[in-house]
Amino acid sequence: MDIQLIRIDDRLIHGQVVVGWVKALSIQRLVVVNDAIAKNTMQKTLMEMAVPSGLKVSFYSLEEAAVAIRQENEKARCLLLFSSPGDVLAFQGQGATLSTVNVGGMHFGEGKTQVCKTVCVSTEDIEAFKALKNRGVELEIRAVPGDVRESLEKYLPELKG
Repeated sequence: MDIQLIRIDDRLIHGQVVVGWVKALSIQRLVVVNDAIAKNTMQKTLMEMAVPSGLKVSFYSLEEAAVAIRQENEKARCLLLFSSPGDVLAFQGQGATLSTVNVGGMHFGEGKTQVCKTVCVSTEDIEAFKALKNRGVELEIRAVPGDVRESLEKYLPELKG
């Protein structure tokens, strides 16, 4: 796989991804990495309906995705989508090499605090981000490609050394 972007976005496939990121990065394949969705035919069907024809979509569990990254020889330009930083951390724990993760949309919910316009985090999210940062992963915030690239540390100072 030719991975162009690894993105955390709790909505996974939606307009910002399909219109913004796919176009800007000339993405040929979306890869949704989520244990629950990988097992849910209805969810997969609904997400596939949001994707324009010609754009390939794959759904993997965390474990399946880590294996696919190592074994697939496909040269398609890919965008990997995760719903949470905990999933990205687990993916890395399966042996995936990560250098940069784009933090897109993490919406408000019970136990979450809003840290910037598009990102709300729980204690578990912060711990996962800390672990990723400590493993050398750059964490950047951009909802769409045209946004200014900002470090997540700007909004979560506890990520600094």
